[in-house]
Amino acid sequence: QVGSYSREKTFDLFSEVLDFTYGEQAGLLPTGELVLSNPLGSNNWAKTQVLEKIAFSHGIQRSVKISVMENFSEDLIRSLKQIPDILSEKKALQLDQKGVMKIMGKLLSLRGLINLHLPLSETPEAYWEEPELEELYTKISRELDINARIRTLNRKLDYAHQVVEVLRTELSEKHHTRLEKIIIYLISIEVVFELIHFFI
Repeated sequence: QVGSYSREKTFDLFSEVLDFTYGEQAGLLPTGELVLSNPLGSNNWAKTQVLEKIAFSHGIQRSVKISVMENFSEDLIRSLKQIPDILSEKKALQLDQKGVMKIMGKLLSLRGLINLHLPLSETPEAYWEEPELEELYTKISRELDINARIRTLNRKLDYAHQVVEVLRTELSEKHHTRLEKIIIYLISIEVVFELIHFFI
């Protein structure tokens, strides 16, 4: 943590609010409204509703996590927006190798969070043996476009990765060219000294 943050701004940017109602069977209405079961005469209705809320909440919290990742990726891609134009117009780059590696590190970290450390597209293990809860989780995930948003996010990061790779290659070639010039310069000096030594 590097400082305080605005609770209202954070809530507006990274939140999901869905209405819910009660019915005979849990699910989603065509309007996107959640339905919690309210089975008459059941002794475990309270426990059932809690489990249904947890299943829906899993999908909602993953949607919020994706919103955070989308925000980070947009900021990262925005910082690379001018790079293709700069390269095509042969303008001077404002980044060095250290800066490029820093951006590459951010890309890899974001990719790792999305696909490895926070496997946002996978069904939680808790629902593998609970088909009814898994179905609810799948429905809410589909309603919130979880998988589609992850695919879009990965495509954007693919593009950003390509830009950074081109940038890294360009800087690497410039570095090698500079080293070659230095080597040629040193060899030239050595030849001059040898000629001076030969004729004197």
